[in-house]
Amino acid sequence: MATPRALSVVESYYDAFRAGESDAVALALAAVFHEEFVVESPMVHAKYGGPLRGQDAVKAATAFAPYLKHLTVEATYLSPDGHCVATLIRFPSPVGEVVQSEHFEIDPDTPKIKRLRSYYDPRKLLAPGP
Repeated sequence: MATPRALSVVESYYDAFRAGESDAVALALAAVFHEEFVVESPMVHAKYGGPLRGQDAVKAATAFAPYLKHLTVEATYLSPDGHCVATLIRFPSPVGEVVQSEHFEIDPDTPKIKRLRSYYDPRKLLAPGP
């Protein structure tokens, strides 16, 4: 049954960020990302002009490791088919707390994260520093 597997994959994704150092995070993420992994978010769009795929997506996800180390998962939702998971998370950043909704598509055959879409207000993260 896909339901426990999809939730377990997403839990492993968040556990990867709690691993600490970037190398440990990258290794843990490699275990949960599909080879054709795609990431979409306001920061990815602002920095790269659109979604990132494959290794570029993995590098972008790993770059957020210092911010996500102390994340809190507030809610988790599973799609009826058991292959998509949505979460609501909070995490501290140098410019204040960020509240973010993440939407995961899990490949039912592998099972690994095939696509991640993150939604949040990026204005304070993109604002120039003092």
